[in-house]
Amino acid sequence: TKNKSVWYIFLMGIVGGFVALLTPCVWPIIPMTVSFFLKRSGDRKKGIRDAITYGISIVVIYVALGLIITTIFGASALNDLSTNAIFNILFFLMLVVFAASFFGGFEITLPSSWGSAVDSKAEKTTGLLSIFLMAFTLSLVSFSCTGPIIGFLLVEVSTTGGSALAPTIGMLGFAVALALPFTLFALFPTWLKSAPKSGGWMNCVKVVLGFLELAFALKFFSVADLAYGWHLLDREAFLALWIIIFALMGIYLLGFLKFPHDDPD
Repeated sequence: TKNKSVWYIFLMGIVGGFVALLTPCVWPIIPMTVSFFLKRSGDRKKGIRDAITYGISIVVIYVALGLIITTIFGASALNDLSTNAIFNILFFLMLVVFAASFFGGFEITLPSSWGSAVDSKAEKTTGLLSIFLMAFTLSLVSFSCTGPIIGFLLVEVSTTGGSALAPTIGMLGFAVALALPFTLFALFPTWLKSAPKSGGWMNCVKVVLGFLELAFALKFFSVADLAYGWHLLDREAFLALWIIIFALMGIYLLGFLKFPHDDPD
């Protein structure tokens, strides 16, 4: 059972990473970054090596995040969260906020000074440190899109139980999926020509993720509802809300519902 849970968590991380790639904060950066490495070095082998180092740096950064969360909370605390009603209410509210962000209500961003400071440091340094700082800059500037996905992933794996290193394993899967295109496009630059171009479809991905986060938020509210005996979200109410949420998502995908950042066309 433990082996299954570990692989399940890793797979969830990979899925989350691939989804994050399709958001407006990440996808447009990939061709620019790959082209930068290949042109800066003048030597294709060195460019490929730099892109691989960049990908490894992304993995290191996100795995470190998972380790920090595990260290702060500890294994027993993470497992206790799955049955704690107050934490489940907080998780519910957090996912609702993430969904509102994906719908275009507001942007969840880290202070811009952080990204500027790291980016400035990257320009002044050379070698491996420069590449690592560039990867760190990507992590900061893409937070408005990756933050809600990472937040949902960490909440889900933390309340699933199983391995004490669940957040780290989840972040490993997320980072591997996020870093893979940077390396592959550096190895095979011609693939960039056939890759989908940036456009309004990326905001469509964000909105669909918003509906999914809203749907999964109900799971956490149902735990609190059961613990306190409110009977607000019984089986029929839960299914009815899911039908409404996914019906609205279908109406949106058919083009009859618009959100603030959607392309008019």
